[in-house]
Amino acid sequence: MKKFVLACGAGIATSSAVAKRVSTLLDEHGYEGQYEIVQCPISEAAEHCADADVLVATTVAPAGVTCAYVSGVPFLTGMGKADAEKQILALMA
Repeated sequence: MKKFVLACGAGIATSSAVAKRVSTLLDEHGYEGQYEIVQCPISEAAEHCADADVLVATTVAPAGVTCAYVSGVPFLTGMGKADAEKQILALMA
């Protein structure tokens, strides 16, 4: 089971939008039930990433994050989305 931490400024609005898109991506590629998504404010990301596989954030990764980082901005803007999707799918392999 892979653990994804989805973070934004407050852990509510943009992280929810990105979480939905990441879930859809993973489910469409056959990973339903093989991942867990935790949403949080970016200020709590390092703590949640201690036992996570990847941080997907709409901000810069904070100091102390020990898991892989993928920018969540492409899931909001569409620019660079294909590359971000490839990164996430590679982490599931």
